[in-house]
Amino acid sequence: MNQKQKRFFIYLLTALGILLMSACGKDVKKTNSEHKIELDLSHHFPPNHEQETVVVQEFIQEVRDATDGKVHITSYPGASLAAPDATYDSVATGAIDVGLTVHSYTPNQFPLTSIMELPFMSKSGVEGSTLLWKLYEEFPELQEEHAETVPLWLATSEPGQLFTVHKQVKSVEDLKGMRIRSPSPEVNEWLTALGATPVSMSMTEVYEALERGVVDGTLGPWHTLLDHSLQDVVNYVTVGDFYMSTFFSVMSKEGWNLLGADNQHAMTEIIGERMAIAAGENFDKRAEEARKAAAEKGIRLYELDEAEMAEWTLLMEPVIEKWIKKMEDKGLPGQKMYDRALELSKK
Repeated sequence: MNQKQKRFFIYLLTALGILLMSACGKDVKKTNSEHKIELDLSHHFPPNHEQETVVVQEFIQEVRDATDGKVHITSYPGASLAAPDATYDSVATGAIDVGLTVHSYTPNQFPLTSIMELPFMSKSGVEGSTLLWKLYEEFPELQEEHAETVPLWLATSEPGQLFTVHKQVKSVEDLKGMRIRSPSPEVNEWLTALGATPVSMSMTEVYEALERGVVDGTLGPWHTLLDHSLQDVVNYVTVGDFYMSTFFSVMSKEGWNLLGADNQHAMTEIIGERMAIAAGENFDKRAEEARKAAAEKGIRLYELDEAEMAEWTLLMEPVIEKWIKKMEDKGLPGQKMYDRALELSKK
């Protein structure tokens, strides 16, 4: 089964599940006699993740308050309505109202958005999220990647580090031959350049893969040590701020149209850069908490010094040029966007 067939099959199962829910009297979206609009929000984060308990729940409350209680959104964490790699398509087709997940779970569907997964693009979740949203506002080609939906916010995690189980990585030489979980094709490229063997999987699969020895380590943001319990299976962290994961929160056009002009205006005051920053701030807060928790648990940290970072960077930089060429070959403004991203990151 190829990727397209897999995505269609997952979407079909999701749609059937939602239809069954509706048949049982639990409508996915409806407008009742008091003109209250009920919408669903599906995402892959576990129920205890602060992107659910803080960011999503505060967003839901803000929407309810801003619309005088007319718009009710119910969150379904843990990918209970749509698989991570089917979330965007499920929103685009109206099978679910709002979806939040990681762009790279559907490889090649968001080519320009993957710019934030290139090495060393940003130093924090707030900085990365602000940068990504500004790029979205400035580049129509980036908007086109999400054009089948109404984007509510785009965000990035805090920078990703290298977590390993049995071996501490202090140099490029240490990394060679290790099986490292990778979140995206862009990260695959530079892991290969460093001599590691990338293994693609979603974050929800990582704990078990580390526990069973399927992989020797994983790349991931700091917060995953807490929010995905990786601190229970990881013994070492190599700190290099290597990359960032990107996230989308999008609404179906059907759901957006259902809101009406007044509710749309109220929501417009909440969404966009404001929510992108809120998501980034929470990632940064959890990163600090996770770093402290790792130290308390006895996880050994190794921070690459300036000379070591220069060696890693030298090997990783060709991946950037390769990404730019790949975008340009597709008729996309890879060079222009990369240059603009660097410019914005310096402001």
